[in-house]
Amino acid sequence: MEKITVKELVNFRRKTDVRKKSFALKLKNRKPVEKKIEDNNEGGNYWITSVSCIYNVFKHNNDDYYDLKIDELNSKLNNSNEQRTKDMYQRNQDVIISIKDFQLLELRPSGIEKFERVQKGQKIILIKDFPIYVNPSLLFAYDKKGKKELGALWIIPQLGGFKKFELGMFCEVLYKFLVKNYSDDYQISEENCIVLDACNPQKVTYKEIIEGEVFFLVDETLEDIKKI
Repeated sequence: MEKITVKELVNFRRKTDVRKKSFALKLKNRKPVEKKIEDNNEGGNYWITSVSCIYNVFKHNNDDYYDLKIDELNSKLNNSNEQRTKDMYQRNQDVIISIKDFQLLELRPSGIEKFERVQKGQKIILIKDFPIYVNPSLLFAYDKKGKKELGALWIIPQLGGFKKFELGMFCEVLYKFLVKNYSDDYQISEENCIVLDACNPQKVTYKEIIEGEVFFLVDETLEDIKKI
């Protein structure tokens, strides 16, 4: 079976019952192909400018990256004549301007000691026998009360953004990914397992799901697909 993205699970839930059936059959029956899924969070290269800016702000604990990237995009906008390219630059700039007011760095734990690398082979995890593709933006390790703890940030760009319960699906999968691949070496943080909607600035943490503020939906969605 071809790997399935969380975005595809979200799209399945958005469809009518009639269209869900054909979409589910497509997901279950398509064959693995030799292709590379883009590694910048299911948005291809379109959002790379804004996503990399957000990444750098969080990783380096420095929001100066916002204005530097906004100025760079202004220059590109002024020097571009092709409308589709101008639209791309403008949308990435809009994302950065919106995120500037989001207080991203308040989500960053203090005392980060290490950033873990995600290996290519770790990006597929089995959930309900489905191969789900996971591509977190940043994994960060820190000490908490004498224990090594690991958190993660997954920046998700999509025009129009997501509803909070949809972001919760990304967060569920992210937590499962962390437990599967890193729980032998770290205590996995529920509070700092974070998914960020880049285009409609909001976040979901796994702690919010555990506490019932956002519903668990991934297993239910996969069971629905399996039954079709």
